[in-house]
Amino acid sequence: MKQPWLFATALALCMGWGTAASAEKPIELTFSTYLPPAYEYVWKPIEHFVDTVHKESNGRVRIKVFHSGQLFDGYEELPALSRGDVDIVNMTGTYLSGTLPATNIFTLPFLFQDVPHLQRALEAGLLDLGITKELATQHDAIVLGVAPFDPYEFYSRRNPILSADDFKGKVWATTGAVDARAIQLLGGSPTGMPSSELYLAFDRGVIDGTPRPLLTGIGRSLFEVTKHLSLANFGVDTSILSINRKKWESLPPDIQEILKKAAKQRDDDQFARVAAFVKEAVATYEAKGVKVHRIEGKNLQAMRDATAGSITEWAAQVPDGNRYLEIIEKTKNQ
Repeated sequence: MKQPWLFATALALCMGWGTAASAEKPIELTFSTYLPPAYEYVWKPIEHFVDTVHKESNGRVRIKVFHSGQLFDGYEELPALSRGDVDIVNMTGTYLSGTLPATNIFTLPFLFQDVPHLQRALEAGLLDLGITKELATQHDAIVLGVAPFDPYEFYSRRNPILSADDFKGKVWATTGAVDARAIQLLGGSPTGMPSSELYLAFDRGVIDGTPRPLLTGIGRSLFEVTKHLSLANFGVDTSILSINRKKWESLPPDIQEILKKAAKQRDDDQFARVAAFVKEAVATYEAKGVKVHRIEGKNLQAMRDATAGSITEWAAQVPDGNRYLEIIEKTKNQ
């Protein structure tokens, strides 16, 4: 039986960090993430978040972290948080898309130029157009912070993806409705699949390709079951750190401030780690024997043209959809 990772301990009691803190019953919080520790640029900031909360609260808060889907997988995290089955989760944006269509913004095809573009859009209030409010009012989920994954790129099992025509007739594992629609517009056959199932699906020939971050390929060892990686900045997904609303409201104001501060540090840490990771990841794939291609020029533009309809469709279905797109356009070349 797997044991949970417990980063916050009763060390404060042993070291005597204040009479009031030692006499006070610690606040215990359960943190669930479907991601494994191999996803280092997500995992390390989670570790630091937990450590910071523990230290800044003088041991008044203990956070038990369950990783690798020990409690819930990526699609189950928001319902589990809403029910209060766990206190904190680190949700992947597109895994929320069936419940909260606005979060498909992160995998609208070829919309974000890169991770810094995503950061500028977030700082300009991208989530404040409705995502944060709906999570709080409809799902009892308070957003503590938002950080990025590295851009989605195209993995393929046998043949390289170099042009729009290369998607046709292939089965693609997707994460949400919008990236699935984009694949469909390119002539591929999408099928929803969490990252934990990708390795076996590739190995058994169930799928031909998937759009996923570089991190996924390393964390899930996809270099063992794919031959090609095509770089195109297809989408830039998010890691949304959230806490159950009722639990949040039960916490003392000073503990809330500690959590907010630690979450901001976590966001900054992950943005920095992603930037460093992207520079190193391509060399890692090449060293593992994966052939790396870059989709540019007219081939990239042809993909944008073919999938533009999915952006228009999304904007028509989401309240204030065009305002989201305006923020992204405004922050594109800053």
